[in-house]
Parts: sequence; structure tokens; C-alpha cells
Amino acid sequence: MSRDRIVATTTDWRITSDDVQWILQCKHANGWRPVSFVHSQRDILARILREHGADPQQAALLLSGLPDTFDQWNALHTAPGEA
Repeated sequence: MSRDRIVATTTDWRITSDDVQWILQCKHANGWRPVSFVHSQRDILARILREHGADPQQAALLLSGLPDTFDQWNALHTAPGEA
């Protein structure tokens, strides 16, 4: 069962997750729009934020505290028996 979680939010960007990936979203007039789905590495999220023109300070805030990979993050935020 997929459960969306908000990982980090700034004014214009946020990272959420489901059971298999981080989801990078940007804010639009009608709410949040997904930009990219990343199952692999934090560095990929950083690259995508740069490519989409995210403010470097907002990008740093979003990425701070994230481990190197989604699997590491998911292991820390999934209760035993949930996976």
C-alpha cells in the first residue's frame, strides 16, 4: 500500500515520497505538480533542481538531511512490517 509522505518543503519546491521513490514537485497556481520521480540518489535530485532553475538556497534546504540514496531514507522512515 503506497503512502505519500512530505519529506521537505520550501516556497516553490517540495520533495514527497511513496514506497518506491522520492517525488520532486514544484508549486503552480493550481497546487503542486510532479517534476521528477527518483528512486536512486540524492545527487540526482540536486541535478534536477539545478536543471529546473531552483534557487540554490531552496535546493540546499530541500536536500539537507537526506541520505545519499532513497533506499537509505526509506529504511529510516518505514516501520518494520510496512515495506
